[in-house]
Amino acid sequence: MQILKYILLQVMVPGSNMSLMLNFPKLNRNNYYAWSDNMILALQVRLLWLIVDSQRPSPLKPPSSPPIDTTTKLPVPITSAEHQAWVCSQNKHIQWLESNLAAIGLMHGAIEFRQRKHIQTTTTSKEMWDKLR
Repeated sequence: MQILKYILLQVMVPGSNMSLMLNFPKLNRNNYYAWSDNMILALQVRLLWLIVDSQRPSPLKPPSSPPIDTTTKLPVPITSAEHQAWVCSQNKHIQWLESNLAAIGLMHGAIEFRQRKHIQTTTTSKEMWDKLR
């Protein structure tokens, strides 16, 4: 059985119809500095590095149900500013979660199997990056 030691990524450049091919060795115990340079580039072209580097931190998780009118004890109308703000915060949180999972998946695929034991308990891409250092 042959173990894949390289990762080949085709990355679409946001805002264009161009793609970038990245081919670099998977992370092993001997190549962290070269791997990290390549991984940062791969994350940057997918606009995920800001998540990993905590420059775009996780927004607070909004309540799972819409706001309630304190007078009527019913959900506020969907046309209200309060409801719209709640929807916006839900969307921002979901977008951050999706980007975080994309970064985790990209990094996970670029790590040799033997190195994965170091990241088994991580839940964010930032935490994963820090453990791999």
